[in-house]
Amino acid sequence: MRLFLRKSKSKPSSKEPRLSISRKYDLKPGRSYIVQESPPHMSFDAFVNIVSTSPGGTGGKTLGIAVTRQHPELVREKYELEDTPIYWLATRTGDKVISPTNLGILAQTLVKFVENVSDGIILLDGIEYLVSNNDFNKVLRTVNQINDNITQSGSRMILPVDPRAFDRKELALLMRNMEKLG
Repeated sequence: MRLFLRKSKSKPSSKEPRLSISRKYDLKPGRSYIVQESPPHMSFDAFVNIVSTSPGGTGGKTLGIAVTRQHPELVREKYELEDTPIYWLATRTGDKVISPTNLGILAQTLVKFVENVSDGIILLDGIEYLVSNNDFNKVLRTVNQINDNITQSGSRMILPVDPRAFDRKELALLMRNMEKLG
């Protein structure tokens, strides 16, 4: 249980230490990517790789923000994310917790991030949970709103989706304005 009691002593800067590994995912700025998978291993791998490497050896930094159904401390430990902000989609209250029924706060948080960074990446994990707590069309509008802001910026978004959770029409609507990864 020690995992859940650990508190970070420094304020997250959303800058992960650069590792001496190369970038293995070429995610173009201003684009959103959908990954059909369950669980979201490739999505997290791509996200961690992007925030932990420099593009083309330039020494530049890509800042990230993650929203997930998994507990943030578990994500930090599993993927060695020290400083990247991680928001938890949960029905409880707390710092860095977003209610699955509050799509406005979710959109505001991610749009604000995109507006404040020139080279960022968003991981939005838990769309199935959002749909189970809201109407699909409301969730689609929220994803499209975030995607519109991504398109106008130099940021990117990764959206893992379990295709078993959606019918063909819903999946097609989600994929319409995104590129497929994987």
